[in-house]
Amino acid sequence: MLITNALLIDAETEKKGALRIKDGAIEAVGDLSAQSGEETLDAQGKWLIPGVVDMDFHLCDPGHKRIETISESTSSAILGGITTILASPDTTPPIDNETVVEYILTKAAASNGARLLLSGEIAKGTQINNIAKLFAVGVRAIEGRSALDGNVLRRAFEYALMAGKPLALICENPAIDGSGVMHEGEISARLGLPALSDFGESSEVARVAELARAIGAKTLIKAVSAASSLGVLRPNNKLWLQVLLPHLLLTDSDCWGFNTACKIFPPLRSGDDQAALLEATKGGENLVLSSGHLSQDESSRDRPFELAGAGMDTAGIFISLAYTYLIASGKLTAHEFVRAASLNPARLLGEPCGALAAGLRADLVLFDPNAKRVVASRDGVARNYWSGKTLDGAVAAAFVGGARVL
Repeated sequence: MLITNALLIDAETEKKGALRIKDGAIEAVGDLSAQSGEETLDAQGKWLIPGVVDMDFHLCDPGHKRIETISESTSSAILGGITTILASPDTTPPIDNETVVEYILTKAAASNGARLLLSGEIAKGTQINNIAKLFAVGVRAIEGRSALDGNVLRRAFEYALMAGKPLALICENPAIDGSGVMHEGEISARLGLPALSDFGESSEVARVAELARAIGAKTLIKAVSAASSLGVLRPNNKLWLQVLLPHLLLTDSDCWGFNTACKIFPPLRSGDDQAALLEATKGGENLVLSSGHLSQDESSRDRPFELAGAGMDTAGIFISLAYTYLIASGKLTAHEFVRAASLNPARLLGEPCGALAAGLRADLVLFDPNAKRVVASRDGVARNYWSGKTLDGAVAAAFVGGARVL
């Protein structure tokens, strides 16, 4: 297939031209003419960009497929421009054994959407899981929380180093923050809600960064939300940071009125934190931008803020959100977005995608910046902050491994 008249955009280049897909890969990019009998797609007025590689996507299946099945997850992701998912291990039961891995990958293979890769859970309490076996059955990374037993954490780092796989950690300190449910600041004080400090996160980020430096495993600090976390980091080419899109778009003030649609973990922080995260996203070579997708049902939202489920249904509108609130407004360039959301996570995972270059897998998104899209509610899924709002830009077509899936 030849895609013609596109504005070709990746982390390094922006030019008008064509791209040829052959045998699941990008064969050529540039000033190309259709070959005899070749299928063509006219992309006039649209962007052709590498598909997003989302490294923070929470599946509802197994455990809560009444909310969202695996097929619905992968199909929704495509609408948001996500062509590869790395699923977090917090399913029910968790991704900690080969049976769960086989179940999810079998369901994913029967779906017509984004490619689905899996993270495996590091441990249950102080008992480390069989990480070697998880890697053997296809798990691509391991994931846990920084509050794990120190010896378990060290062993997990060593397993990841030996296998050459990434290790991802969510940094939190329950002993400091207890039952906190939103950012510690003026808004939480006025609402009378138990809060989560920024130093509960940043103190753990410093600890994880030191382990990464000492052991050398490729480490992703997940969902960094506080400016203070950025301040404690030392340069380290093995250490990667992840920022979630909601933290760039919303702040704790959006929780005013006990708005449970804005309850996520880590919590929405202050405007100063948001500005620092945006600057890090613009310049970070070792930074990945992810959706933080975690669908909830209506019953989990229709509760007091302290008891409501934390999470946002963001994957299906990922690129439209980024374009409307960041790219079109000049806060982030298209190149910076593609670097953080596509190229960098592909590099971290060792995936042959994330750029518009010959020889890479043809995971591509055709994005129409002139389209308008109303954020519709999905059956079984709680409304999110943007439900009913009109966004600029929409995915017009998507390809996974060269096959058109939208």
